[in-house]
Amino acid sequence: MQNVNEDNSPYILFCAGEDSGDMIGAEMVATAVDLGFKVIGVGGPLMQEKGLLPLWDYNDLPVSGMGDVVPKYFSLKNIFEVLSDAAESKKCLGIIAIDYPGFNMRLASLAKKWGKPMLYVAPPQVWAWKSKRASVFKQASNIRLAVFFDIEALAYKRMGCETIRLKHPITSWKFDCVEPKSDMLLLPGSRRASALRNLPSFITVAEKYRNVWAENNMGPIPDVVVVASREHLEVPLLVALEKLYDGRLPSWLKVVVAPKRLSDRLNFYSAYSAALTSFGTSTLEMACAGIPFAACVVPDFLTYAMGKILVKSEFLSLPNAIFGCGVTPEFIIRHKMNDRMAESIVDALFQQDIGTVDEIAIRLRKILDVGKTSSELVSEFLAQFLKR
Repeated sequence: MQNVNEDNSPYILFCAGEDSGDMIGAEMVATAVDLGFKVIGVGGPLMQEKGLLPLWDYNDLPVSGMGDVVPKYFSLKNIFEVLSDAAESKKCLGIIAIDYPGFNMRLASLAKKWGKPMLYVAPPQVWAWKSKRASVFKQASNIRLAVFFDIEALAYKRMGCETIRLKHPITSWKFDCVEPKSDMLLLPGSRRASALRNLPSFITVAEKYRNVWAENNMGPIPDVVVVASREHLEVPLLVALEKLYDGRLPSWLKVVVAPKRLSDRLNFYSAYSAALTSFGTSTLEMACAGIPFAACVVPDFLTYAMGKILVKSEFLSLPNAIFGCGVTPEFIIRHKMNDRMAESIVDALFQQDIGTVDEIAIRLRKILDVGKTSSELVSEFLAQFLKR
């Protein structure tokens, strides 16, 4: 943990609390460091590798839904107090926030109050729920908003907020020819609680997928790879799987840690025959990698209840929201996974035409290749401090 009072040098404060934010923030941190700025805050290994001095252990931040937030309330409260103190300090020139609205919306409110310059990348999805959050950004000339999707830009414009369009890091993917596999990927999530909650249902689907493959004599039965989004999740996922199989993990099932680099990760995904993933950035990565997949989640009760009231979007999967139609299947499992639901998900995987999947991937990457690069955006934001 970094002590911001160690010296009197000014700094830029970053806040990214999830893996997708870490991926987005890495180039931004690198740009700030190249321009000569000290960079502190919270962010993952990619941001730290580029020069971010961490104020807290990154693994304490990722949470999903009210049911997961409540048990960690006091820990998260302590982290935010450290961040807000760092933001309020006179040594803090400006704030760069990436996604993670639980913290960053509160930082935005403070920045507006103090008049402190702030760049908020991937602000809340007001097109989907809690549109009133946009009011924080109204009449806040010190806060700039950068978005990846047209649906975000249009939603904020309707609410009187201007945005800057930003190219998604996915568009820089350098595609490698990889050997195709018949195996299946399971991505239960990047947050520990939700990943462990999703895992049993994902395994039920995987078993059904293998059975259908065998019944139709489609060749060697696929192995199943459970993807831990970070090293920190590998052991908990292995332990949970061993419990599901009474301590004897099947030979066809294993856990691997996802590659950290986006290009490496997309190349890794693109080799597989199908995937089941939780909602979030992984749905965008799967669609851009061009493999058949379905998005699925087992929400905790509080999150599901609140979502029924607050969520206005017809779609939760990012590719579906971007296209405005159901280009990829998505499922919400309210109760324990049953055979009927598992069969529906497996059918949805087998029914996807590879040609159509490839076409969706090409169209999606083109849609995301619009706007400024991360480096251009951060350079423009930091220029105001270089003039002093």
